[in-house]
Amino acid sequence: MSQGFERYTETNIVGSLVIYEWAAELDIRRARDILDKIAGIIGLAPDIATVVGAKTSKDYLFRNFVKRDVLRKQEWQALSYLWKRGVDTLSDFAIEIACSPESFRCFEIHIDKAAVTDFNGTFQRITRLVCEELQPVYGIGLSMPYFWGPRAFARGSASSRFATVDKTVYGPPPEMKEQSFAFGPIFRAESARRQLDQKIRDLFPFNLLSEGHLNRQIDGKYLENWIEENSFGVLRKVSAVTWQWNVPSPDVQSIRKRLIEADLTVVKR
Repeated sequence: MSQGFERYTETNIVGSLVIYEWAAELDIRRARDILDKIAGIIGLAPDIATVVGAKTSKDYLFRNFVKRDVLRKQEWQALSYLWKRGVDTLSDFAIEIACSPESFRCFEIHIDKAAVTDFNGTFQRITRLVCEELQPVYGIGLSMPYFWGPRAFARGSASSRFATVDKTVYGPPPEMKEQSFAFGPIFRAESARRQLDQKIRDLFPFNLLSEGHLNRQIDGKYLENWIEENSFGVLRKVSAVTWQWNVPSPDVQSIRKRLIEADLTVVKR
């Protein structure tokens, strides 16, 4: 066993917020403004900024990214901010926030709970900001162990872990990997073909919905009424176009089955 390995419990949890569709106008420069505001809530400047273009990607120390005004020099398609991990953080990066406004459309936040002192408060403030700025049409929130690969899961893929000095060879459960891969083709499709303004990827304890979802029919009722009449969690409006649906974790699987039967999910497994 490597020296110092004993301090790792393999239980570091990452909290994620992933928005797949939104109503606000958003280009890469506007995305940067929102990422900067999220960094302000976190209270620490990022260590690295990554930009992705049609044929290339580049990593910059954050101070150089700002100094060189990188976004003005080329039409970039995606932007990420990364915070390096500390000694008590197992994730490859302690915090990752990123936006791809067009191809692989996604706005995502992943925070290792060991990386911030007040995770719940920080995440609530970030969620409020994202709802105000993006006007989410569809999104999810979830928590999982770092070694399951939350960023890969958000994008319909799966990560592999390899044994290193401070990490053992864990990976996501097989059923989770299957569900993630089932979402992959939907994620990679053009936004208009995803149908995520009317269907949900899957059911999670935290879901952001819009009228297109709530007006769908299930058991002869609108989804909104079906949720409220059956007390299937708590539904509340959080922006002009967004409703937050919180579902108790023990109830997710039974409700999920009924949503699949009603063809309201894109993942059927």
